[in-house]
Amino acid sequence: MRRTAVALFAVLAFSAACKDRTSPTEPSTTPGGLALPLEVVTEHFVLRHEASTAGLMGAYAEALEASWPRITADLGAAPPRVEGLFYPDQASYTAATGWNAGGSVEGPNRFHLVAVPFAPTNAVHEFAHNVTLHLSPAAGSGPVWLWEAVATYESGQLFPPRSVPWLAAGTFPTLAQLSDRAGPYSIYQVGYVLGEFVVRTWGTDGLRRLVLARGDTASALGLTTAEFEREWRAFVLARYF
Repeated sequence: MRRTAVALFAVLAFSAACKDRTSPTEPSTTPGGLALPLEVVTEHFVLRHEASTAGLMGAYAEALEASWPRITADLGAAPPRVEGLFYPDQASYTAATGWNAGGSVEGPNRFHLVAVPFAPTNAVHEFAHNVTLHLSPAAGSGPVWLWEAVATYESGQLFPPRSVPWLAAGTFPTLAQLSDRAGPYSIYQVGYVLGEFVVRTWGTDGLRRLVLARGDTASALGLTTAEFEREWRAFVLARYF
C-alpha cells in the first residue's frame, strides 16, 4: 500500500484528550520564552530545539522529509521551508504558546510540538495542517472534523475502529458531533477513517475539493451531509468489521 497506517495508541490517546490540540493561527504568546538555540536544517524544514532533545531531531527530520512528497501531492500545495519548534516538555510548550496541548500550528509555515515522548506522527500531523493552510487559508476556520481528519489521515494515525468503543457498539457520530471538541466523540479516533473514506471514494482530488469547500459535502462530493454520514458508516463497517 502507498500509505502505511500506524496505530500509536499512547500518543493518540494523549492527543484525543487534548480537545483543542491544534489551532490554525495560534500566536506565540511568549516569543522570548524558552530559548531553542539549536537547529536542524533539511531541504524542507528548520527544526529548532534545545540540547535535551537533540538526540531525537534526526528521526523527526527523517519522518517529516519522508512525508513531504506524499502530503504535498495529496493536498496539491507545497509550502516553502517549514519551521518546527520542539519543546522538551509540556510546561515549556504551554509557556511558549499559551496552549495546553501536544502540538499546534502558527500559520501556514510554522508548527510547535512537545518533543517528548518521541512521536513522529504528531509532527507529521502538524505539518499536514501547515500544508492544508497553503491549499486553503480559510481551512483552519472550517469544520473541526475536516481540519483534523485531513491531518490525522495524512499522518497515518489510525485507531482501528474495533478498538473505539462507540464505533464497536454501532454508534457513528454525526459530523457536527465530531466537530464538538467538548463532546463525547473524539475526531482523533475516527479522523483517519474519515479521510480514508473520502480518498478511497473520490481520490485525493475529492479531499482537496472538500477542503476548498470548507466541508460542504454537497458542493464538493455531491452528497448531502446525511448521505455522506451514511456512506461513511457503510464504508467503515464493510472495511473494518
